[in-house]
Amino acid sequence: MNMKSPGLRSATLSLLGLGLLVAFIYYVYVNIDEYMKLLKISPLSILLLLTLPLAFPVINGIINTILFQRLGTKISYKNGVLLAAATSLANQLPIPGGILSKGFYLKRLYNLSYTKFISATLALFFCFVAVNGIIGISIMLYWKIFNNLTIFPALLIGFLVMATFLLVFWFPLGRIRLPAKILWWFTQAIDGWVLIRKAPILLLKLIGLQTSLMLLLAFRYWIAFHMLSQDVSVGEAILFSSASVLTQLVSFAPGGVGVTEAIVGATASALGFDFSVSIVAVGLDRLLSTSVILLVGGISAVILSSQISKENVDSKDRE
Repeated sequence: MNMKSPGLRSATLSLLGLGLLVAFIYYVYVNIDEYMKLLKISPLSILLLLTLPLAFPVINGIINTILFQRLGTKISYKNGVLLAAATSLANQLPIPGGILSKGFYLKRLYNLSYTKFISATLALFFCFVAVNGIIGISIMLYWKIFNNLTIFPALLIGFLVMATFLLVFWFPLGRIRLPAKILWWFTQAIDGWVLIRKAPILLLKLIGLQTSLMLLLAFRYWIAFHMLSQDVSVGEAILFSSASVLTQLVSFAPGGVGVTEAIVGATASALGFDFSVSIVAVGLDRLLSTSVILLVGGISAVILSSQISKENVDSKDRE
């Protein structure tokens, strides 16, 4: 029974993700006339939504390279980019395929231990969530101080929770009673922090690169919302992008299908935008970006698989 549980869970999540996708398509189909009235398509906007996603594996690839080189591997920038693209493709699966495939690749070709990989990845992730929380808080406080706009309590609390992720690195774990699983994750994150804290310039580079990813996603959302006649500001688009980071914490469907749309839609609704139109805007961005992920990620996965196969052959020859 236990052997079947992972397969059953995977199948259930796949069906759930597929169900959410079908429901979304049906909803758009039923309301197509309403959205066609809002739609403002231009060749430039479509081109941008198709090309901007290409920057994500490149930037993530640079992050992969400088982080894992710091951990002692000799991964090249080319392979770092290929790994990022393949990881994005694997993240569309109902299981955490991205982190599993990345860890396996780095272990097989560069002999990077899973412990170092997980701890460094977790540390960087916790920092990224905290930075996005701080950015969200800063934008809302700016609106309050300089524009005298209302601060929405739910959004403020959400971003405050994200910002507190930075406190993980100062938790006195030896004095706090925590469930074993939570304690393990925190310990791994702190171990990763130890690995990179001696290189503050490196850490700033990594956070800067991840922040650029957040800003690029904000630009994509800005374009998608304007394509549906939603006059969002740059600050609002950045809030949507920062809030979407939570998808990685609560996602239960392949690629975060439905979760990202719900989080961004709820954030947009709190700012006065139509919830359903916001979901369609995010879905429009997802539709175009996913097509790029499938193409680029598929090619990258084939190239990386050939590298692993070649390494397996070489290993047998050495034996």
